[in-house]
Amino acid sequence: MLVATDKAATAVKDPRELIPAWAFDLLTQDFRKKHHTSHAYTDRVVGQMLVYLKAAGQIRREERKDPAAYVRIVPTRPVDEAWHGALQRTEVYLPMSLAFAGSMIHHRPVMDDDIRSGAALARTIPYLQATGVYVDPEFWDDEAGSTCCPPECNDMGGLVPMGSWDGLVSDGPLTIRF
Repeated sequence: MLVATDKAATAVKDPRELIPAWAFDLLTQDFRKKHHTSHAYTDRVVGQMLVYLKAAGQIRREERKDPAAYVRIVPTRPVDEAWHGALQRTEVYLPMSLAFAGSMIHHRPVMDDDIRSGAALARTIPYLQATGVYVDPEFWDDEAGSTCCPPECNDMGGLVPMGSWDGLVSDGPLTIRF
């Protein structure tokens, strides 16, 4: 993991700065409608979901350079709920994934001993902090072992290798024009 040493590089940013304001507003509106939460809470949880995806994206970029650089990080229950909402807003989620990771950031629901023990979350926090974006302790502290996934997530094949699309999707680079 790269650690910046100059003060400008270590300044903590507001998660809202990670995506355009209109996109942040869409994500918060969607979350608030579904969960009936306050504006302040919604802004914070969506912000933490962005921090998580930024960290996941950085790991993904490093993994493409060196497969040994892969590290599994996990969201907490509230952050995962915000992530589920963002996944449904595809016009925001796809370009956000491309900006953070250079590829799609997939969601693979799983609950395992790594999550239950708290080891996965303990491993996650330093990667969140390395983004340089504010990590809100309310959404990460005391959340070890939590997930939005029900027990049957273990049967969903989150870590199963995926099959081929047999020419239905281009093997070359994906180009999206807006």
